[in-house]
Amino acid sequence: MRLKKILESPWGKTLPILILFLVNIIIFAKNVPLSDGIRYWKTASDILDGFQTTPILESYFLLNGPLYPLILAFLKALGLSVKASIFFNAIFLYVGFTYFLKTAQDFLTSKTALLLTYILVFIDPFLFYWGAKLYSEPLAILLVCCSLNLISSYFKTFSNKTLIKTALLFCLLALTRVIFVYVLLVITSLGLMVFLILKNQKFKGLFKLGAYGILFCIPYLVFTYSITNKFFFMTANGGHLLYWISSPYEKDLGEWHTLQINHDHFAARYNSFSGLDSLYLRKVNEVIISEINKDHKAFSDSLKDKNLLEKDEALKQKAMYNIFNYPKSFLKNWILNIGRLLVGTPHAMYYKPPYSPFLSLLNTVKSSFVLCFLLVSIGLFLTHIYKLEIFDIWLLLLIIIYLGGQSLLAVQSQRFLLPIYPIILLFISSIFKQTIQLKKVE
Repeated sequence: MRLKKILESPWGKTLPILILFLVNIIIFAKNVPLSDGIRYWKTASDILDGFQTTPILESYFLLNGPLYPLILAFLKALGLSVKASIFFNAIFLYVGFTYFLKTAQDFLTSKTALLLTYILVFIDPFLFYWGAKLYSEPLAILLVCCSLNLISSYFKTFSNKTLIKTALLFCLLALTRVIFVYVLLVITSLGLMVFLILKNQKFKGLFKLGAYGILFCIPYLVFTYSITNKFFFMTANGGHLLYWISSPYEKDLGEWHTLQINHDHFAARYNSFSGLDSLYLRKVNEVIISEINKDHKAFSDSLKDKNLLEKDEALKQKAMYNIFNYPKSFLKNWILNIGRLLVGTPHAMYYKPPYSPFLSLLNTVKSSFVLCFLLVSIGLFLTHIYKLEIFDIWLLLLIIIYLGGQSLLAVQSQRFLLPIYPIILLFISSIFKQTIQLKKVE
């Protein structure tokens, strides 16, 4: 009886998710850091070393949100290997998706909520790819899903205890994915402005939630100020992202690259998925890379003797110069960037995940359906706004601010959508449930 009760609980219903990700990691994870994981693992080593070997302004620390490297540093201090640390991704995702199920059950029937949860698991199959590496997405998904559960409770009771918990979680989310601190800033400003105009206590709650979230970020901001002498400094990566989306060179398509591109591994990956000759792909790869590098070489060389902060400032200045002098190119890049983020195309070089033309086509079709449902939901929201709850307004604000901010920063793949998918699916399902009465089919 006790086992049956466990299996019928949310934790039991999502247990296959844990098993699935554990098996995925056992089969595909390597005991060496790969891609972004190299940066995270090196940062964890620098933290344990106290930045004695690599000074903090020469390290990757200020390029990442600090939370995930800190967690890895703790795991590394315990003696865990790379692959052992990757297993925590499965735990993060299991707990996160279980809390998503709990939240969805507040709005939907148990069966529908469970179906929605498994849709979330498989909505981007490349979560399994990134989940088998040292990437911060599983942690971000955990924090988003737990935050949604608490926010749902907060807007029902406006309990100060729930407010503190929710704000703390959002602070941790901002320290994992820096863009969320700007989400908090906008939420705080909008909440205060609407409260002052309408005197609606619910928007006061919205303001308090954002303000407390920022308040909890202050210790980290004090830390970064002590290093950079800059107020509200969260990351040194913003200049790089702005630089590429402002690029006036048409062949770049506003897509993020490293300043000195050497992406031979894309040719290797593309070969394994497409079956095309790898030698041919590498020759094409060299032509594309040399063309892009040629346009940026002079500016890239000018950054070589600068430290991290000086590079970030120079990149921002160059980005602002490009935006003001080539506004049409920036606008075009922005539109292309929105396409890359929301439907997975276009790319300046080889296909990014899922790499092959056929899988990319399927991904674009799937992403287009999600986008269509989101746009319809926003339309329904606007036509029924006076009937809807503050929680729905909160969800839509999160989506718009996150997507709006992320679209203005050059992206490389739809990986940036992973943390926001729980919010998108919950918003769509909530709005459809409240505005469209569907006859239940027995």
